[in-house]
Amino acid sequence: MNVNERIEDISKKVPAFVALYNARVRHYIIKQHIINVYNQFEKYFSKSFDKNEIEWFRVFLLLHDIGKSIAYKKGNINNQIVETIILLEQYSTELDLSEENLDIFNALLRASSLGKYMETKISLNDTYNNIIEQSKAVAMPIDKFFYFLSIYYQCDVASYTGDAGGIPYLEHLFEYKNGEKVYCEKTNLLKLSEPYAKKYNALFVEIKKVTEHSNSKELNIETKDYNLKVLGKIDLSKFEKPKKEIKKDKENIYIIDTNVFVDYPDIISKIDKQYQIVLSAKVIDELDYLKISLTEQQKKNVHKAIKQINESFDKRNLKMDKADLSLLPVDFNKKSPDNFILSVALKYNSENPIMLTSDNGLQIKSKGLNITTITLKEFLKQNRH
Repeated sequence: MNVNERIEDISKKVPAFVALYNARVRHYIIKQHIINVYNQFEKYFSKSFDKNEIEWFRVFLLLHDIGKSIAYKKGNINNQIVETIILLEQYSTELDLSEENLDIFNALLRASSLGKYMETKISLNDTYNNIIEQSKAVAMPIDKFFYFLSIYYQCDVASYTGDAGGIPYLEHLFEYKNGEKVYCEKTNLLKLSEPYAKKYNALFVEIKKVTEHSNSKELNIETKDYNLKVLGKIDLSKFEKPKKEIKKDKENIYIIDTNVFVDYPDIISKIDKQYQIVLSAKVIDELDYLKISLTEQQKKNVHKAIKQINESFDKRNLKMDKADLSLLPVDFNKKSPDNFILSVALKYNSENPIMLTSDNGLQIKSKGLNITTITLKEFLKQNRH
């Protein structure tokens, strides 16, 4: 199938996507942008792509901006990744996306800080850490993940050039010969112009170091100093005084309830970066709805929380996960938002999920299911913030 046939097929599976593909964002239609991205992939990269991976990557490119117009309409274009992830989770069955597909798609979207790095909007170290985290989230070798990410980045920015069918805008990023971008057989990537090639190569060198050190497993992802041995579980007692919710030999994953963000929008920054945060997709959905139904101060808090969540996808070990209602006791209401959040915590039951909530009902249910539970007040008190 050609690109138009593929988009038509997706639209038949999910009719709601028709309007999203045809939506205008600034000076272009989403569908035309995606067509340009897809065609750049076919022109420069498809021949060298692994036949077992080319199809899921094509699907990813066809869906990578499906949530952009929603974010734009809501007045927060920076939230487009979250909106896209929500849609992919919501329609995964109709789109025939496996859990593995979803995980890889989400990781690539969350690692899009590469573009911000190339624009000098974030540091090399933050970009490096983000890429490491996302490759680990999908258990993919870092060099392989970085190559997929590089192709995604190049296809996306290459679409904003005249020779790709777009409005001339980002030609300065690439080397050109006879009016076309130059493909390098050695790297299997497009050649970037000198200043951008220099930035990309600086990041590539750091990524290469990770690959070279992968056998020794000596890696500290928070800095570029490869001196912290990560062998099995980390003994958390080495990093801080014991706290009642932390358990040794566990990953200690924080699950944050919606009300916590409403009351304390900076909560993510108060959780030590060594601990992973998993947000239920229902929390994102609730926050988006609450933006228009609270007091003015609460609305400000929600806007601030959403902004921090979006930025945290790029900067730290944060992921979104969808509910699995089959994990709940049969007596529980399967339509309750609290139970959606609770089911996400149950997914990580073997790694000590820590339910952070001020909701009495959710506290009771969490404790009843032996999930470590802490209120916002208790958390802030014991962390002395």
